[in-house]
Amino acid sequence: MSIQYNQISIGKLLAVLKGAFVLPLKTNSAGKLGRISGKLTVKNKGEFIVGRNVSFHAKPFPSSISVSKQAKLRVGDNVFFNYGLDIGCTRSIRIGSNTIIGPMVNMIDTNFHPVDIDDRPQSKGIVISDNVWIGRGAVILPGVSIGQNSVIASGSVVTRDIPANVLAGGIPAKVIREINVPNEWVRRYN
Repeated sequence: MSIQYNQISIGKLLAVLKGAFVLPLKTNSAGKLGRISGKLTVKNKGEFIVGRNVSFHAKPFPSSISVSKQAKLRVGDNVFFNYGLDIGCTRSIRIGSNTIIGPMVNMIDTNFHPVDIDDRPQSKGIVISDNVWIGRGAVILPGVSIGQNSVIASGSVVTRDIPANVLAGGIPAKVIREINVPNEWVRRYN
């Protein structure tokens, strides 16, 4: 079984990528011009779809992505992931196009363990819309949606939905103010 990389074989893709790349072959795909620097570990038992021009900058700290059986992790086009990334996908995580994920960000769609005897851990999908910027050290918890163009401040813990076009921050994250994002404006990373 081979993985398609928009008409480029996985062998040619791996020759271009730097660092470690572990991607068990299943129902996966990757877009053109993907880049990995540093060490990225991917444990995939589900579906992991990566758009065009997605970059993983996994140094000086490695990054880790885990996709459980029957889970779906989808990443749009032009997405940048900084170092120390930790994604745990047991159900569904969708990351929109033109999104920037800062260093040391954690996204998990389940609590994994019960809090008490009456608690049952449940997986709840995460949706990060297009053109979002998630700052350093933010934690995105199960069931959260982050609206288009929004910014999540560094160190925030996102426990509930964040609307579009806002700056949100804190523990738990709350809207701080609206931000001016014209139509078709795309946040750039360099």
